[in-house]
Amino acid sequence: MKQAILLIFAATLSTVSFAQRHAARTHNTINPLAARTTAVGDTLTLRNVTSADTLTIYSYGTDSGYTTGPNVYGDMGFAERYTINGADSSVKIIGVMSRFGGKVNPASTRSINFKIWGLSDQVAVTSSLAYNNFPLSGLDTLTVPVTQLGIGATTDTTKSFFFALPTDTIQGAFFVGYDMTYNFNTLNGDTFALYNTLDGERNGAMYTIVTNIDLFTEDTTYDTVMNVQNATLWSDNNWHDNYTQNDSIANNLAIYPIVIIGHPTGINSVTRNNLTFFGNYPNPANEFTNVKFSLAKNADVTLKLMNLQGQLINTIVLKGQSSGEHVINLPTNNLAAGNYVYSIITSSGDAIASQLSVIR
Repeated sequence: MKQAILLIFAATLSTVSFAQRHAARTHNTINPLAARTTAVGDTLTLRNVTSADTLTIYSYGTDSGYTTGPNVYGDMGFAERYTINGADSSVKIIGVMSRFGGKVNPASTRSINFKIWGLSDQVAVTSSLAYNNFPLSGLDTLTVPVTQLGIGATTDTTKSFFFALPTDTIQGAFFVGYDMTYNFNTLNGDTFALYNTLDGERNGAMYTIVTNIDLFTEDTTYDTVMNVQNATLWSDNNWHDNYTQNDSIANNLAIYPIVIIGHPTGINSVTRNNLTFFGNYPNPANEFTNVKFSLAKNADVTLKLMNLQGQLINTIVLKGQSSGEHVINLPTNNLAAGNYVYSIITSSGDAIASQLSVIR
């Protein structure tokens, strides 16, 4: 029965993927995104690029532009999906981190718009096939000149950008990304794009099978919901799923939000695949702080504590942690007063960073 369902899905999917545009796989290998935080409360970043990933920029071909930037197709926006657990206003998005590459004219006056989007309703393709959600309305926007994106002649850098006001209306999932308007024929050297992970480094199911049972007839039907992890806004002003409709690349975009969790001991948390993070308490800390998280499945967990200059101070490795909630007791009695950064990294490739303050 499962094989039959998958065959039906594959056949149906082939009829809706007519708009695919295959990219030339141009690789520009660099070190992956490094988690960074700010000095605002329990600030952390959700991270979709792991320490084992390789970053690249995908090209559409000679002089055609990149798959996540201005290109000959006129693509206008690019978005990556994240999930926040907890529905009250103590979870806020205060900014965006990203890594861009390519080329920018030093004299350029062009700008892009970093955005946080809410979710659309499911988008039906057939009676039994749908996309789960696409970006809908912009919840927050920050306009940034392309000359400030961190694109260098030899080295591109990861940069943080902060909204004028935090976004605190997030419930469940959301998208983070950027959009812009341009004419491809008048770019004048502005051929830039978001970095991506390599094809196949995306975690998570590409689609979900939903079982429906009719209580009256006892008939069983199966609906296929395609999980939109990242999407592109085409020149037709419609969002398209990158995996099934765009380039058939199973990857993540090198962009993620900077968020604040106000009540780390409560229900509010941030989830990335196997890892759910609740924050640390007490914060500020004196003798110690408790770092709370949970795992969806068993994994090794590494906690790294650094100063704001990125120097490693302490490493705690916990092997074979079971699924469920965990608390790591992190000693702080030997630390000078000030702010520090710590990250939690799992062996399944998920990572989240946050800030710790120490008082004396």
